Amino acid sequence: MTKAFIGIFRAIVYLWRLLFPPFIQNSSQDARIADARDIKDIVQFHGYQCKEYVVTTRDGYLLTVHRIYKDKIHDNPVVYLQHGLLTNSELFVLNDSPDKIIPFRLVDNGYDVWLGNNRGNKYSRNHTSISTKSKRFWNFSLNEYAIYDIPDSIRTILHITNKHKILAYIGFSQGTAQGLASLSLNPYLNDKIQLMIGLSPAFIPPNLRHPVASFAVNAYHYLPLVLGNRAIMPSVHFWKWAMGQEYYQRVVDLSLIYLFNWQGDNISSQQKQIGYPHLFSNSSVKSILHWFQIIKNQRFEMFDEKDHDSSPLNVIFGLKGHLPTPFPTNNISTKLLLMYGTNDTLMNIPTMLPYLPHENVLDIVPVQDYEHMDLLWGKNVDKLVIPTILKTLAEQVPLAEQVETVEKRFSKLLAPYMKQPVFEIEGPQRYATIQIS
Repeated sequence: MTKAFIGIFRAIVYLWRLLFPPFIQNSSQDARIADARDIKDIVQFHGYQCKEYVVTTRDGYLLTVHRIYKDKIHDNPVVYLQHGLLTNSELFVLNDSPDKIIPFRLVDNGYDVWLGNNRGNKYSRNHTSISTKSKRFWNFSLNEYAIYDIPDSIRTILHITNKHKILAYIGFSQGTAQGLASLSLNPYLNDKIQLMIGLSPAFIPPNLRHPVASFAVNAYHYLPLVLGNRAIMPSVHFWKWAMGQEYYQRVVDLSLIYLFNWQGDNISSQQKQIGYPHLFSNSSVKSILHWFQIIKNQRFEMFDEKDHDSSPLNVIFGLKGHLPTPFPTNNISTKLLLMYGTNDTLMNIPTMLPYLPHENVLDIVPVQDYEHMDLLWGKNVDKLVIPTILKTLAEQVPLAEQVETVEKRFSKLLAPYMKQPVFEIEGPQRYATIQIS
């Protein structure tokens, strides 16, 4: 019976694709990027190279980090980029021109560029002992990104590059929130990251625009009854294939309009053809619930685990005698630069400002008429976004080089007396580094 149903379903899908083929005619270049198997294919198409390394986090997740370079790897200042929610590292290299791709511009300007990946996405779906079929594998939220993924990735990169500090962490959307949360919970990490740049920084978004989405935010505790407790959007790649490019692009556009009122006027149709096929990647349902909790409570706080020992009376009347622990972002000492689009409905800069250490904020740069995705994929990102990033990094390099020289000299003096490398002084760390290409 099951095999018969599967056979009928496959026949219907193939018939649909035969009767309603995609109408978009891609150029050979766009088609190669849209159909690329992975980030290495995309990067190599543009004339760059990509090496993959695996980070084993302290709680056993295996994360892939990508190192981008041109002809060979140089001993340059390190810049680390972190993607946002429901995406992966490919997000940063999807554009119709290398001049508009931030990692490539960074490489061309003499930086050692690394791209991170969150647990559970396309490149990080393994664990040392837990199967992805288990609910335990998907039991993570912003808490785990901040406590494990970011600091363990940074430490591994520092170990590989033999450096004491990375020049900059560049986060897009949730990637910014992860960075801020990690810096706030791991004070030593502030000495390892000189500058943090937040692009379209998701922090405490206002409520979602669509009534159904707004209702879901207010009733987020009940969403696991509908979505389960494992991966969110597990069938996205099937629907992308089944719909074909034309219909899939329409669905994505309409979803962004209904949920966030993003019109996409600054993103060309060509850019969507390149970017949309690679846009979505799996994450956990719990990570979505965490954002809904932040939106509902209007606080940048850790995930509120269910209190099974609470009084039944409190549960019945919706009362609780505690508040979720906030991320203490006011304690961050790393320098900050934030860039956002003035038409981005997820931005609420006045709400964000009280949580930031004002003395360490270098600048907050609005980009006129830009929406959320525009800071990566906008038509004029090479003129409105990238120059600000490069200028800010260039201003930080001399100071970073001075600090690195002093720390290296100090490390050499201490080496005969130390059993462990200086970068591990902060505490015990169990991780492995595997170069797989």
